[in-house]
Amino acid sequence: MEPLLRIEGLSVMLAPGLSPVRGVDLSIARGECLGLVGESGSGKSMLALSLLRLLPRGAQLGGRVFFDGRDIAALPAEALPALRGRRIAMVFQEPMAALNPLMRVGMQVAEPLRHHLGLSARAAARRAEELLAQVGIPDPARRAASWPHELSGGMRQRVTIAIALACGPDLLIADEPTTALDATIQAQIVSLLRRLRRELGLSMLLITHDLGVVAGMADRVA
Repeated sequence: MEPLLRIEGLSVMLAPGLSPVRGVDLSIARGECLGLVGESGSGKSMLALSLLRLLPRGAQLGGRVFFDGRDIAALPAEALPALRGRRIAMVFQEPMAALNPLMRVGMQVAEPLRHHLGLSARAAARRAEELLAQVGIPDPARRAASWPHELSGGMRQRVTIAIALACGPDLLIADEPTTALDATIQAQIVSLLRRLRRELGLSMLLITHDLGVVAGMADRVA
């Protein structure tokens, strides 16, 4: 079976002579979790951002990225918003930086539902509470009205996971999802991701330098 994601010779050049990603070949099967392991600064996050074409201005992307049989590296810019968050979603490393401090939590979970799925404000708000409950946030109706700074680090990361899963993506990119958390909360987030992957049939690219996280989640390691 054709893999869900197949990367051939991927490279990213930020400036002449500065290429943090060079000649990468990877594949992820449907329902598989691939652990991408490397030290800090080795280009892991840049590779993930290149899949969504979220690169710095002027960066050049080389190689081919086949997602569900289509070369998304060759897509025009106007076709990318329909892909980001809808088919491929990402959980970022630092939840406080990923969340908008000026928007209540429920509104941020509801935003992709309204943008991609066309839900009404009321239906999106109701679904946002369901998603918050799904990722293990207690009293989701009350937490939906909270500001990001009112939540703990572990709860903020659960919110970013809820946002990523809102539109039922096929591929979830988790970029160091436990790095900013203490050991107990790390274990809870790993257990949550493992459960959601099983329940939703997600494919996952797990980026980390923590071999313990990889051992608990990944089917293969690159």
